[in-house]
Amino acid sequence: MRLFKVLISILTISVLFSFNKTLPLIDDNIFRVPIDINLYVAGSFGEPRGDHFHTGIDFSTRGKTGIPIHAIADGYVSRIKVQAGGYGHALYIMHPNGYMSVYGHLSKYADAIEKYVIEQQFAKKSFEVDLYPEKDLLKVKQGDEIAFSGNTGTSTAPHLHFEIRDASGESFPLNPLKWIHIEDHKPPVIHGLMIYQFNTIECLAEEKLYAVTKTGNEYTVTPTIVVSKLKTEIGVRAKDFMDASDADGDFGIYSIQSSIDEKEFYSFSLDKLDFSEGRYCNAHIDYAQNKMKLIQIYRNCILPGNKASIYNNIINRGILELTDTLKHNIEITVKDYAGNSSVLKFKIKKSSVANKTAEVPSKGFAKLFKWNEENSYSTDSLKITMPEGNLYEDLYFACKKKTYAAGKIKSPTYAVGDPYAPIHNAVILAILPTNIPENLKSKAVICFRNYKGSVSGKTTNWNGNYCETKIREFGEYYVTLDTTKPAVTLLNLTANQTLTENSIKVKITDNLSGVTKYNGYIDGEWILMELDFKSNTLVWNKNASGKNGITISAGEHIFKLIVADEVGNTTTKTIKFKI
Repeated sequence: MRLFKVLISILTISVLFSFNKTLPLIDDNIFRVPIDINLYVAGSFGEPRGDHFHTGIDFSTRGKTGIPIHAIADGYVSRIKVQAGGYGHALYIMHPNGYMSVYGHLSKYADAIEKYVIEQQFAKKSFEVDLYPEKDLLKVKQGDEIAFSGNTGTSTAPHLHFEIRDASGESFPLNPLKWIHIEDHKPPVIHGLMIYQFNTIECLAEEKLYAVTKTGNEYTVTPTIVVSKLKTEIGVRAKDFMDASDADGDFGIYSIQSSIDEKEFYSFSLDKLDFSEGRYCNAHIDYAQNKMKLIQIYRNCILPGNKASIYNNIINRGILELTDTLKHNIEITVKDYAGNSSVLKFKIKKSSVANKTAEVPSKGFAKLFKWNEENSYSTDSLKITMPEGNLYEDLYFACKKKTYAAGKIKSPTYAVGDPYAPIHNAVILAILPTNIPENLKSKAVICFRNYKGSVSGKTTNWNGNYCETKIREFGEYYVTLDTTKPAVTLLNLTANQTLTENSIKVKITDNLSGVTKYNGYIDGEWILMELDFKSNTLVWNKNASGKNGITISAGEHIFKLIVADEVGNTTTKTIKFKI
């Protein structure tokens, strides 16, 4: 395990501090690090995560939970959000200098904050709460213990998700490495070069992935790449690594700068993000390659519908249009935040023989969807409405009827669009079901089967005779009936037996539409049960009863749990137990 130090620059004098020292912030204000352990990074700022850019730094806690988290500067608690998914237990602190710090995946809060949260949970009778305390209610000083590290929400291992946001407080996360200078000597690694060629229609580009040869920190592709179409785009398969990371840690790229014959035509850097632009991540990298092969190829061009504000010095959206048959020098510099860089160099030329490949697919598409227009498609049993701004490039749209209604499935299964083409915002999908009795209409659910075969239910409404939902992915869709109640399994409680642990644990699952409500009671009084997203487990902590609003004495008691899914299927479990 390596110990990493925080490098502080004060009036051009560099001084090395240990982790419990303060870090200077601009305008003579100061931050300190949020956690007093050796800093190991598990996730970097801006790296592509699913369908968004990662908006903070993840500090690994090496498998441990319960490590104290400290306020990085004076301020007040401006928001507290508790949810089963997402950041889990999260805390937001506003600082007098206008910055906000955010701490996610916490196991619990410091006493004063925890007391306030529990009071609000009982007042709302809900584990999940989104709270905005008054400015003077929960003030903190730099270094105060504000919470404890955990693994709540969608975290896949114990860590602290940490953010610094600008004066707007919510919309613009900043790269924390501006203030927390972690020593890093490892340059990014380049694994390959992707060349995209097309004549006029970008979505029909021919692709080829080239291997690279490494010498020092310089990578090359040989021999000269020859392109035959009018336009060329470049993609770089790359990852970054850090000294202070988990053994298997690899990270997103901080910046790329590309030039042809020493003239820069494309660059980006990840110093500031905008939450409203998060899904442009799907245009920043090659979405199809990421979905199909789980590899990240950074496109050195801006697709026409990509409106992210992270790009600089762009010429012709990064598209190369070679007008001669001479060799041209391409140089791509890939950097991390510490300034370590790797360079990819290769030569490219245009063939003297023009490629006359057809500019439309030979078959299989229903309609050309334009990236800068509202698009729609309909048959006698299906409707799709796609508002403008949902595509990053033109799309040859296809919709195929694959199977027919049978049993609980009340519509054909439709293969809607290309599952390897991204959608930016919600698209309205309406499907006409058949043979659903009036008394079962409330149980109708549109299901989505993704490219991996995983099935999930979508929030569904009736619009006339159609079932309607909003989708953000292409794939297979159909209408079915969800008439199955949620499953409730007591994990450590048996009827008429004494509770031998300090908690009641219950596993709750649903087959389709998903659990949306759950309420637990002991002797008729509502109790606070915490839902763990990853294990689908509800937990009531007996030791917390004195401060969470109820007192459980020795003797016989009745535990009752009511669980409902999105379409109203409800399971009630009642059991007598002893303490």
